[in-house]
Amino acid sequence: MHKIWLISKREYLTRVKKKSFLVMTLLSPLLIVLFYGIIFYFSFNKDLAEKKKEIIVLDQSQLFVNKLQDTKTISFLYNHDASHDPKAVLNESGIYGVLSIQLQNGIPTFSLLANEQPGLNTLSAIESKLEKVLKDKKMQEKGIDEKILQEIDAVKVNINTLKNTSEGTEDGNSGVTTIIGFLGAFLIYFFIFLYGVQVMKGVIEEKANRIVEVIISSVKPFQLMMGKITGIALVGFTQFVIWVALVTILSGPVSTLVMNLVDASPETVTATMANNQGVQTPDKSLSLFKDLGSLNLPLLLGMFVFYFISGYLFYGALFAAVGSAVDNETDTQQFMMPITLPLVFSIAISQSVINDPNSSLSMWLSMIPFSSPVIMMVRLPFGIPTIEIIASMACMIVGFVATVWFAGRIYRIGILTYGKKPTYKELFKWLFLKN
Repeated sequence: MHKIWLISKREYLTRVKKKSFLVMTLLSPLLIVLFYGIIFYFSFNKDLAEKKKEIIVLDQSQLFVNKLQDTKTISFLYNHDASHDPKAVLNESGIYGVLSIQLQNGIPTFSLLANEQPGLNTLSAIESKLEKVLKDKKMQEKGIDEKILQEIDAVKVNINTLKNTSEGTEDGNSGVTTIIGFLGAFLIYFFIFLYGVQVMKGVIEEKANRIVEVIISSVKPFQLMMGKITGIALVGFTQFVIWVALVTILSGPVSTLVMNLVDASPETVTATMANNQGVQTPDKSLSLFKDLGSLNLPLLLGMFVFYFISGYLFYGALFAAVGSAVDNETDTQQFMMPITLPLVFSIAISQSVINDPNSSLSMWLSMIPFSSPVIMMVRLPFGIPTIEIIASMACMIVGFVATVWFAGRIYRIGILTYGKKPTYKELFKWLFLKN
């Protein structure tokens, strides 16, 4: 253990003292906050990226003349006779496009001629204006008052979710639990990939420089592998703590600045974030702190740390084994695919887990060590039985112990093997070689 600690300390201090580590640790939170601030800004100002478009309307039906309302980015013009050729009108006027409206068997048909492929936002805006005119015409024919329909459409149903527990009932919020679940799962997924690859690159570099031949004379291969994995894990945890602190400090001023620029209330921003996750939010003001208070935050933080460490150890050992088996990064591709696929699959299927966090599929995926670090973080905010949490943790511990053992068997031979790219068959033989 003393030698593992010394190797871990060396790996930790070597990386932490680099200027690149300090720069990226300090700049990354700022870039992340600014990145999402820009996304939210443009989500509330979608018209900023679009240029003003003028569209000539050639309406043979005469149903839409002077009835299509202009938008911030689209202006409808009616200064040409409907019998004119759309292509000639477009070439002569030099504007964005020509909207042709014709009647076929009493039904209007529409076509938009432009010099470029119209975007989805442009098409959606034009279609919505055309639909409104047709709906207004239908309502007039049926004698329906538009105000009555507006009153009917204004009716909203907001369900206040409550969870039944042994101690009574607890308030819940699907939007908050969904965001927290996805955030925890994505962070674990991101850090496993980021620092697992660092372990692999570090092993390949030491092997290529033949430094490992000197180190192996003083420590066992397993001690070297565990020392590298532990040291880089501490680097990742240090960076994560600093990022959380800086993002927390920066998010307040940036969110205030974005809301001032878009003239949006905090409630609107919260609703937009939830709706982007596919969650319907009520129109009334939501208290974020109240919703977070309904969650078991100590449990979520504790489980995040556990799955962060255990998931990293599980995959980090595999990355270290891959790095020891090859001589350069190019040769890692054939071995990386089986390792990365379970992680990618876990993120991809997390949407199904969100929809039913207590299904049989969700439960079994949270027991398999390859997927449990991601899937459990998605499920935990929704509240799951304690026995499933304990079982998942036990499976994760057994999983990373087994993975470390198997990876150590490969590492002890691969770290001193040069000049040949091993096959899966050779890796399997290495597991059972005694010396």
